[in-house]
Amino acid sequence: MSARAGRAALWLVNIALTVVGAWYLNELIGRLPFNMPYAVDMFIRGALRLVGHSELANPDDMEVLAWLLYFVVSLLFVGGLVWLGNWVIRGYVSRHSHAATD
Repeated sequence: MSARAGRAALWLVNIALTVVGAWYLNELIGRLPFNMPYAVDMFIRGALRLVGHSELANPDDMEVLAWLLYFVVSLLFVGGLVWLGNWVIRGYVSRHSHAATD
């Protein structure tokens, strides 16, 4: 396998881990029994007003928009964890490969 194919495979695995992890984290959040926090409601309403789509600020659409907001936050969180994991693994491999050659 060439270095380019290996790098592409690593990118695909990282993206798949991030999306699947974020999906499951979002499902976990969705199963928790709570009402939409006031700050989230106001953020979504403000964003809708800012982009000129205040007609979407009804209860049916707000639930879906909150789910999308939580999914984006979950993507950022899980993506950060995947990046941190890659950084730790890269450092570990780098240190141990230098130790093996010395």
